[in-house]
Amino acid sequence: MMNGEFGPIASAYHAFKGMVFEPSNPESLERLIAHLEAGEGNDALLSEARRHLEAPMELECDFNRMCIGPTRLLVPPYESVHRASGRQINTEETVAVADFYQHIGLVIDEKLSEPADFIGNELEFLYCLEALAHQHRKQGNDDTVAELEALAGEFLDKHLGTWYQAFTDGMREHAQLEFWRLYAVALHQFLSSRITH
Repeated sequence: MMNGEFGPIASAYHAFKGMVFEPSNPESLERLIAHLEAGEGNDALLSEARRHLEAPMELECDFNRMCIGPTRLLVPPYESVHRASGRQINTEETVAVADFYQHIGLVIDEKLSEPADFIGNELEFLYCLEALAHQHRKQGNDDTVAELEALAGEFLDKHLGTWYQAFTDGMREHAQLEFWRLYAVALHQFLSSRITH
């Protein structure tokens, strides 16, 4: 199924997470563009996304420079780095995030290079919750929808909601490309709306 079939909230999570997993993949940009075209008020980011569609590699280079390395991370994309002392990866926070994923049967594939608390994985988890809630809403399973929404709210309160602002602020500060500054603003606004929802 296409992610648009799960509604606009799932579409947003899917679009935002795609850009941190595969910034140079044209499909990631196309997904973000489709999400932005369906919404309102993000004309600048939409324009930048379209501009990079033909040559997206510079998006990956700037993202990697900020978030991957090879030197000290300017904008760590890991919850554990923001919440633990000493900028450590794979701490108790990482384990706690992975435990949340198991509530719906998700397990991080150890063959992947990113830990459970990578921002893309956290966005993917929230996408899965929203997609499941959307399906159960269509089937009239109100109790299950309430449980999934409560789980998403708890996850935002205990995990992504505790550090996304530092991540988006860092991205706005350190991005060389306007695209990533605008992406950071849009991601911040979207997550803020989900936390207050």
